[in-house]
Amino acid sequence: MTGDTAKVNRMVTFALRWFPHGGGPAEEIIAVFGMDTGEFFRCLHAQLHPNPPTPLRPTIVEKMKAVARRRLWLAG
Repeated sequence: MTGDTAKVNRMVTFALRWFPHGGGPAEEIIAVFGMDTGEFFRCLHAQLHPNPPTPLRPTIVEKMKAVARRRLWLAG
């Protein structure tokens, strides 16, 4: 997934919108990105760690990563 900048930007934009609410509805993730929540949050976390897109503030990145880890844990 590292080569698709437009998709990564869409994922980060989605995550910015939804991280305060727990990461967003699974149905919307499937509809918009064509992947289940586990795959979405694995890809998102990989994009945020270790070099997150700029100009995201480090505190926001950490909160987004925490949501991604929690959703991955919930997806089991």
